[in-house]
Amino acid sequence: MVSIWRIPLVLGCLIQIAHGIDLDVESTDSLKSAAKTIAHGMVSFYKGNETCHTPGLLPYPPDGYYWWQAGAMFGALISYWFNTGDTAYNAITSQAILFQVGDDIDFMPLNQTTSLGNDDQSFWAMTALSAAEYNFPSPDTPGAPSWLGLAQAVFNEQIQRWDSAKCNGGLRWQAVPTNKGFNYKNTISNGCLFNIAARLARYTNDQMYANWAVKIWNWIEAVGFVDTNYRVYDGSDADTYNCTNIDHNQWSYNNGILLNGAATMFNYTKGDPIWEHRTAGLLSSANQIFFVDGGIMREGCENPPAIPCNQDQKSFKAYLARWMTVTSQLAPFTRPNITALLKTSAKAAAAQCNGGPSKSTCGIQWDKNGTWDGTEGVGQSMSALETIIGALVTTDLKVPPPFTGSTGVNPGGTSVSVPKAGKNRTATYVDTSVISTADKGGAWFMTILFLFVGSVSIWFMCSM
Repeated sequence: MVSIWRIPLVLGCLIQIAHGIDLDVESTDSLKSAAKTIAHGMVSFYKGNETCHTPGLLPYPPDGYYWWQAGAMFGALISYWFNTGDTAYNAITSQAILFQVGDDIDFMPLNQTTSLGNDDQSFWAMTALSAAEYNFPSPDTPGAPSWLGLAQAVFNEQIQRWDSAKCNGGLRWQAVPTNKGFNYKNTISNGCLFNIAARLARYTNDQMYANWAVKIWNWIEAVGFVDTNYRVYDGSDADTYNCTNIDHNQWSYNNGILLNGAATMFNYTKGDPIWEHRTAGLLSSANQIFFVDGGIMREGCENPPAIPCNQDQKSFKAYLARWMTVTSQLAPFTRPNITALLKTSAKAAAAQCNGGPSKSTCGIQWDKNGTWDGTEGVGQSMSALETIIGALVTTDLKVPPPFTGSTGVNPGGTSVSVPKAGKNRTATYVDTSVISTADKGGAWFMTILFLFVGSVSIWFMCSM
């Protein structure tokens, strides 16, 4: 028999589980509090700032996080800092970015080349670009690169990879010819370059970047990755089909990357009707495809009979929310629609963040009436966090849009421009084959020696 005095306690626990994170989407204090709780949960998956771990990397294996998603997570933490004022994660964010820039200061570290996509490199570049746009504290290390210069380096290298031999243009998915997927040209790789070009144009007021943004958009549209109704598709094989056999899967981040880029061009051109039409079309398409039940964001892979979302796809809603938020600032005509969608989604996301021992762990499915779906991870937390930050930005009208340099449309950015960054690379794509036999032998010996000494040292430190 259950003692009567225990009943209120049991009911209290049930109520806590059912309610998730308490959120009032009209209160900036409530939104910041919810964001703080979720940011803490997200960062708990990161071990890169701990002894025996690598700064800037999420666990892989066993958790299956690729390099790019870590870059995206630190972009979320920059947005979190700027919009809430909480500096708790600034140090690990700066450390991670600088650790992953690579020897050529262009986000191409050698230990990532076996899976390095143009989109992967771009996600880190967009994080650096956000750091420039939000005046994230510059590193105080002598000789450290500027945030803006890092993004410019990636832009300069990727436009050299523009491939007109197949599909009449476009970037390939992979940055290394031997990597699986090099034959594929996709929206996200080209959309990222479009996004970077548009944002660099706005920040620097340099028409060269804008010209590239126009060129990339025109190619994406001409090849059919965006149709006349602004539905955005995944990509196509370039080598076998010359981009005529399009994968019509629709993912939220493909729409979002183009939406943010189009809104940025609208802002840069001071209201060009062409970019207004494109921004409106993409937002309408996103509304129809990725929002259900009166405005709750949902990825297509979340519900049967779809194949369950993989680790990457569990984070896609984060980017749509992030880019919708900035779109609402750069293209004010979108603000009413975006505000309603983000606030509805934020309430639904917070309601199901009631899992795990903390009773604040977030899942990926938000349209289940506040029921946690039993999953957890960086993508789930980041999606909820970015959506709540979006609700905060659309509620607090005092939050400024991303800054630009002194000649841009919203002066205030202080990051130093380095127009020739990244141009020291001579190869169009990363070439891993031009090493002599003698070099290989010497390199192999030194690699084995280094790994042996390093492994012994790490084992000793980590076993203490």
